[in-house]
Amino acid sequence: MEFTIYTLETAPEESKEALHHAKETFGFIPNLEGICALAPALLKGGMALWDLFSTTSFSPFEQQVVYLAVNYENECHYCMAAHSGLAKMVGLSTEDINAMRNGEPLQDPKLQALRHFTQRMVQTRGWVSDDEIETFMKAGYTKQQVLEVILGIAVKVIHNYTNHIAQTPLDKAFERYAWSKPA
Repeated sequence: MEFTIYTLETAPEESKEALHHAKETFGFIPNLEGICALAPALLKGGMALWDLFSTTSFSPFEQQVVYLAVNYENECHYCMAAHSGLAKMVGLSTEDINAMRNGEPLQDPKLQALRHFTQRMVQTRGWVSDDEIETFMKAGYTKQQVLEVILGIAVKVIHNYTNHIAQTPLDKAFERYAWSKPA
């Protein structure tokens, strides 16, 4: 099924403010937000959760690790490419980005613990064991961050599922990061 990618000029009136915010956030309106504009509440909700996740106790590196881990598990081609570019912009190493994209362990044990815990949260639909939570916390994370991972997952569920349904085409800015999950 084909979905329209809306612009500031063509979007429903209720979506224009959120699209403007997306443009301010990313420097352009990503195709994902252009598609979400058809459902103003979805667009506004996704942007609001995105903004809230950026205020968590996670560093920009850690935020991208959460996002990339969810994108990998949900096999979101669009978001994996986009977040590979965003991770590069915040300074995550090429080696770590490639490891995330290829399903390989990260070199930093703390970041790997975050990645693993996030993946387990997605894989088990939140039914992680107390042992898994304790392992995550022993790596240097807190109970607050256990809950903040859920927020990061929520952002990606909105975006990943939208991309799956709409088959969102990559933006030119992210084409060089095109991705398919390794076999």
